[in-house]
Amino acid sequence: MFFEPLIAAVLVALVSLVGVFFFGNARLIGAQRYVVPVAVGVFLSLVLFELIPETLADAPMYGGIAIAVGFIAFYILSGMLHKRFHCHAESPEDNCERKESATLLLVGDAIHNMADGVILGSAFLIDPGVGFAVAIGLALHEIPQEIVEFGVLVRAGYSRTRAALLNLLSASSIVLGTLFILLVAEHAGEYIWLLTGIAAGNLLYLAASDLLPRIHGNVERYGSVWHSSISIILGFAIMTSVLVWTHEQFGHGEEHDHEYEDVHEELLEHVAQTPA
Repeated sequence: MFFEPLIAAVLVALVSLVGVFFFGNARLIGAQRYVVPVAVGVFLSLVLFELIPETLADAPMYGGIAIAVGFIAFYILSGMLHKRFHCHAESPEDNCERKESATLLLVGDAIHNMADGVILGSAFLIDPGVGFAVAIGLALHEIPQEIVEFGVLVRAGYSRTRAALLNLLSASSIVLGTLFILLVAEHAGEYIWLLTGIAAGNLLYLAASDLLPRIHGNVERYGSVWHSSISIILGFAIMTSVLVWTHEQFGHGEEHDHEYEDVHEELLEHVAQTPA
């Protein structure tokens, strides 16, 4: 029961390395001005079309609280990181801000991937076929996200190797989430909204309160407002298209538009029917 879902989780985590093949050193230098605006669009799409709907579908009354907690918690973490990176006088202001954003991104993405692991493990408990379909869907919609995350890490000053390893480490939390749901399947699924809500709050903070103001405050670096706006729209459109397509292709309920909204109900039914 453990082998197939864990292998699937590892394969999804390896998708985090896709950014290595899209960003060579020379190309990244010329593309830096587009990496952050595109990342804003990708993260906004992920929050608005995936994480917030998942959270509110599972917890209509308390989901908003989880999102707010995630937002405020990462605002506090941002302040702590800002102070930490400014402890070194030799660190330029811009470099500190980039390191801060990269750290927030890694922490938030780890929480998001753990939530994906709970979803993936739940799907395998229902049926292996459903599990593999969900794994493919997760892998496909991770691709644009992982590409821009790798770009953000390299832009923050990490070497390509270190950026790839940090991205892989963050993505590997999907294995922990999968293992967790396999071990405590009867109870854990109903609390997944806490993870998706906190992840939504984090990425919303990162996109709207951290990255976007820096773009607005450095227009000369990112080109005109129109250039950055087009990049944001492009990132948003790409991520939304991938999410919509994967939901349509790999969703397991024809009457539902959301890919995972029935996973927990089916899991509870499966557990109830399993002999003690």
